[in-house]
Amino acid sequence: MNKEQRAEKQNNDGRYSRQILIEQIGEEGQEKLAASSVIVIGAGGLGSPALIYLATAGVGCIGLVDSDKIALSNLNRQFLHNTCDIGRFKADSAKEKLSNLNNKIKIKTFNTHLTDDNAEEILSGFDIVIGAVDSFETRFVINKACVLLHKQGLHIPYIDGGINGFSGSVLFSNPPHTPCLNCIFPQDIEKKETQKKHNTGVLGTTAGVIGTIEANSALLYLLGLPNPIENKLLFYNGLHMSFDHIDIKRNENCSVCNKEK
Repeated sequence: MNKEQRAEKQNNDGRYSRQILIEQIGEEGQEKLAASSVIVIGAGGLGSPALIYLATAGVGCIGLVDSDKIALSNLNRQFLHNTCDIGRFKADSAKEKLSNLNNKIKIKTFNTHLTDDNAEEILSGFDIVIGAVDSFETRFVINKACVLLHKQGLHIPYIDGGINGFSGSVLFSNPPHTPCLNCIFPQDIEKKETQKKHNTGVLGTTAGVIGTIEANSALLYLLGLPNPIENKLLFYNGLHMSFDHIDIKRNENCSVCNKEK
């Protein structure tokens, strides 16, 4: 079944009837979603809401990358998984839940860790990438791969999400139109952040808010709608229940997205 046939089949399904009523979506927008593909790196706290809302929206093909197994400590925020899933691979558990939620979409799983060696190959078949990981190391791998793919003529934006306690942030990266992750968070912080990550508290609702915003940003892009966080860093403070848009600019000397590098 090709993309056009899949889109037609989806629109004949009442599953999306309420969504199609939205002026900015309609049948044409639903067809765009059905013909689109998104890959989510991480099926945990950020990945759970992102994957669920992409699936229920009818994105035709969803990829997910995760090599971890489910632990009891994951369950305060990773609601794609249940107590009975402890010990299973997150990718397998997530695919099962998403397939049960929407059997009209295609789900591709990569039960592996994303590295510099495999990132370009894995990401190249998708329209946009969502980062839902707790490691700056992996976030930099995603960022670098997307920049390199862009230089090869494949324009695949990267939506980066990060959380810490009650706070979180979302960045839409699409150089040269926007900064890349390294422009805003230089890689010299990588080791410090990686060392801290296992001692960082995570509230389930924070992961839910940020993961949902990442999914929403991807849907806006796929629908061709204006992107309110282009060239801005969205910052969420759960203690104050506030959102801030911080203006950001490309670093012309960035070691990753500088066109001369």
